[in-house]
Amino acid sequence: MKHASLALALCAALAAFAPAAGAQTAQRFLIAETTTPVPQGNVLEVAAAAGQFTYFLEAVEAAGYAETLRGEGPFTLFAPTDSAFRQMDEAEWRRLTDPRNRDELLALLAYHVVAERITSESAGARVSQAEAASGFDLTIDGRDGLRVNEALVALPDMSASNGVVHGVNEVLAPPVMVAAASASGD
Repeated sequence: MKHASLALALCAALAAFAPAAGAQTAQRFLIAETTTPVPQGNVLEVAAAAGQFTYFLEAVEAAGYAETLRGEGPFTLFAPTDSAFRQMDEAEWRRLTDPRNRDELLALLAYHVVAERITSESAGARVSQAEAASGFDLTIDGRDGLRVNEALVALPDMSASNGVVHGVNEVLAPPVMVAAASASGD
């Protein structure tokens, strides 16, 4: 009985100090587990240490983009979380990671990278544009939390030796891919 009371008290104490799991936005999300990133590592090492970006890192390797992102930078990665990639159609994921579609995968990933350091603080409480490595513009909105295009930055400001990583809650679609998807749907 004494052990049960002690266990119950320990659980209550842990729950009282646990961080909130949701965001105060129109969209709610749950981050099941986080790992402290390795701040002295590059953007890929920090993303790997966070434990939420296995699909993104797999895609970076498949596209041959890893060496670039290990470079001097600075880079800002708006990296889709594993949850974001799981929302993608499985057949589309397999198609993109097929070696024959390497250029398309690279274009998709490059739309998630900006060749400068953008933090929540530097984004400020305004809307601005940033050019992605793919050459297309991204809309950065820091007025209510941080968003890139319409995607919520769920894991912001993970600093790395060559930039910063932000975990976003959806895979961003470059304008060319959106246009191609619209044309094929007709």
